[in-house]
Amino acid sequence: MDLSAELEKPFRASVLVSGAAVATLFIYAAIVEIIKSALSPYKGIVHSSHLQAGRYFLYGAAIIIVILVRVLVRALAKKKSGETLPVYIQRLSRAAIVISVLAESPALLGFVFFLLAGGSRDFYYLLFVSLFLEFMYFPRMRTWEELIRNAYQQPHIEGR
Repeated sequence: MDLSAELEKPFRASVLVSGAAVATLFIYAAIVEIIKSALSPYKGIVHSSHLQAGRYFLYGAAIIIVILVRVLVRALAKKKSGETLPVYIQRLSRAAIVISVLAESPALLGFVFFLLAGGSRDFYYLLFVSLFLEFMYFPRMRTWEELIRNAYQQPHIEGR
């Protein structure tokens, strides 16, 4: 059985989705800059004193997401008893996609806050958090191979 061939399709799907999530982050940044330049000075949609509480919510949510991603990575990578290799590989692929989408959420929250409040500084801080998470947990073939080796006690995986 050639494990590399079995890993290739789910791994590519995970990389494609994760790459699309990263590209989306740059699209958010481009839209922010377009809005800032076209509607200069952009003051946002909502003019309220409650925006400071919203800012605290955003940063709190970003911290929770960072912790949640860390916990999910560990939990989703563990092999369940009696789980076959193809099922485990599919679970690794789904986990990578879920983590990538979850890692994008701080920037999305920052983008919504930018639209509401008009300040881009918070958006860029949260964009940095999302980019950090995306690149930290981007699917890597070596990581998958190591997880499989540890879960199934295989001495070497051919092809990489």
